Amino acid sequence: MALSFSKLAFPGILVLLVGGTIGFLLAFNYYPEKHVNVNVDGKCYELLDESNEKHKILRAQNEINMKKMQLNMIESDDASLPVTFSGFKENVDDFIKQYNLRNIISMQKVSDNPTFDKFIIKATLSQNELQKIVNDLTLSDFYPTVSVRGSVGLGPNQYISSEERKVISEESKDFMENGIKNIVESNGGVKSAECRNN
Repeated sequence: MALSFSKLAFPGILVLLVGGTIGFLLAFNYYPEKHVNVNVDGKCYELLDESNEKHKILRAQNEINMKKMQLNMIESDDASLPVTFSGFKENVDDFIKQYNLRNIISMQKVSDNPTFDKFIIKATLSQNELQKIVNDLTLSDFYPTVSVRGSVGLGPNQYISSEERKVISEESKDFMENGIKNIVESNGGVKSAECRNN
């Protein structure tokens, strides 16, 4: 009896592997493309295809707007601004060279994996240095992937008050809400969806 089980074991494992692979491929191909769910005036929608792309572009534009608003809030010409940015080593080195950044505080590797050379960099920039970077931002710095320039984030500082941060947050929220309404009204790839509590 043990002999017949061992004869069946290999073909049985093979059938399970092939069946599992086919099942995975069918499920993967059936699964709909990535999407985002939004709530507009209490009604929920699923943004697919063209609408999902428009939403990604809207988010990218919002990021650029927020960085510009932050800079506009800083009134001191001699401000020393804490920033962080990230990227793969070669891209980070090119970015530092392109903008002639000199005040790098730390460069920390994200992973111990030697083949994954992504870094997080902390630096201090003048307002003019940061202004040059923000002026050069385009949608392609955020979409489809975030570039080193797009990853530049302004850290907490004395030049932007908590009230000013609230103003930026509110303007960002309004911009996104209006943009999402426009996307939903355009109706390309928009589907009604069940509202979920977050």
